[in-house]
Amino acid sequence: MDDYYHNFHKIIGSFPVVEFSALLCLTDPQGNLLLIRDERETYWKLPGGEILPGESLIDCLRRTVFDKTGIYLESAVLLKLFTGKNLSFISDENANISPVVAMFLPKKVRGTLKRNLEREMRFFATWNIPEGKIYPPMKASVQFFIENFPGGIPLKPFDFDGFSEET
Repeated sequence: MDDYYHNFHKIIGSFPVVEFSALLCLTDPQGNLLLIRDERETYWKLPGGEILPGESLIDCLRRTVFDKTGIYLESAVLLKLFTGKNLSFISDENANISPVVAMFLPKKVRGTLKRNLEREMRFFATWNIPEGKIYPPMKASVQFFIENFPGGIPLKPFDFDGFSEET
């Protein structure tokens, strides 16, 4: 299933399609945000990825975060959904993608970051996030984090409103 989206984009060509992703705002004890960059890419990304057929949001988040970081996500809170024309992009295979991005905050995680020679991982303070080098479909999510958590994520649990649900 690793090549699912790559093959799907080849098949659909330039036909518009909606794709769903789940992203995690994972921070260190100082509240700095984790961003990841593969060695063959120029963009920084939040941990997470695209949902596969039949997969729930939380299962997607667990799978992609673990694959990219080695961190196991036990529970998370949905923070915000992002969608709209400003997020649309053309894939490497010329597919016209309209993403729907679910942004989560972790409630409980286990493990330690696994270093990978093919992937750079760095924690950024909000004032030091390389905004011009963020993967375009994730820019709104990162900007939301910067605007709403200017000092990073506090170490104490959040006081979420009644609309937030634990998954």
